[in-house]
Amino acid sequence: MKILVIADGFWPRNAISSFRINAFARYLRQAGHSVTVITLGDREEVATWEGCEVHYLENVPVFLNDRFRWYRGLVRRGINMILSRVTMDYLFFWRRRALREARKLFDSKGFDVVLSSYMPLSPHLVAMQLRRDGYKFRWIADMRDEMSRFPFYSALYVWRLKPYERRILDEAELVLSVSEPIINDFKAICGHDRFLEITNGYEYDEIHEVSFQPQFTMAYVGRFYYGIKPDNWFRAFSELIAEGRIPKDSRIKIIGDTPKVKVPRNIAENVFQMKGVEHSEAVCLSLEADVLVLVHPSGRKGVYTGKLFDYLATNKPILGLCDPSDVIADLLEETGAGFAVDESDIPGMKEMIVRCFCMWKNRVVLPRNWDKIMQYRRSRQVDKLIGYLDDL
Repeated sequence: MKILVIADGFWPRNAISSFRINAFARYLRQAGHSVTVITLGDREEVATWEGCEVHYLENVPVFLNDRFRWYRGLVRRGINMILSRVTMDYLFFWRRRALREARKLFDSKGFDVVLSSYMPLSPHLVAMQLRRDGYKFRWIADMRDEMSRFPFYSALYVWRLKPYERRILDEAELVLSVSEPIINDFKAICGHDRFLEITNGYEYDEIHEVSFQPQFTMAYVGRFYYGIKPDNWFRAFSELIAEGRIPKDSRIKIIGDTPKVKVPRNIAENVFQMKGVEHSEAVCLSLEADVLVLVHPSGRKGVYTGKLFDYLATNKPILGLCDPSDVIADLLEETGAGFAVDESDIPGMKEMIVRCFCMWKNRVVLPRNWDKIMQYRRSRQVDKLIGYLDDL
């Protein structure tokens, strides 16, 4: 089949959303499909990546080019903010370019399938307009996480977004998302059952060897975003040191957060903050820890944090500060990869940290279920979509 992928994030962008689209393109191509990608770029160019033809387009007005350096930096961010408020789409200029490019590609070689991604809204809007133009194709809409139920949108934005959400769900032949709870929310909106659960995953070889650090070390790899804060984790860690339940030289590593987080003065010498690194290097740095921590406050039901899969096959225990009744906790229990405790439960968090410390002290390795873990390889997740296309 000829497949057109429309997404704002793609290689070489270093982001979880991009890694998901990279995997779709890579493994669909390896399965024998012809894959063309339209994505956001720093300049207009056509390149080849993993056998896929990639069209990079800038998010600038059509009448501008590289001579207009003033459009970069603060001016661009200001204009993008205005566009987000007026058009609900900060990639407004990119969307217009992407639509024009998609029309040319359809006219020259045609496509059987269009796979569009969210967020932002732009890729779905391009696919929707192609339908309005009369082009014939099967539309696969990858929602990934929630849409109008995203808790950090304003009430006005949600009100404006819902009609688009309903049209996308109604018109797409297949809708993808990462978890059953999110799919069930979408089903309640549209009333059909054309959904496929494809989680995020990992793309490195499983690491069975285990090393222990000289000092008990916990690590968080990635940014604290959307209101995620390490304050309760820092508090629990600080109290355990003060109580003598973990050694005074215990460490916390924060790898890749920008800007640096505020650390309580009494543990300032215990917390080490490192600059952001490439994804592959971040996986390597995570091996220099005894416990891998993720923070995911309650309120976003069915949402996995991307670092969960980055951690999953490292053979390091994962401490999930998350809703114990939600999907992250379920996955940790299913794979035997770690433990979950509510992010607001300071006493429970302290007990879990002590449990991890005792594992480090006694050189205990969790008996992971590697067969379950390997189901979360990105290639195996994309196989579900490949199977769907094969059935067509």
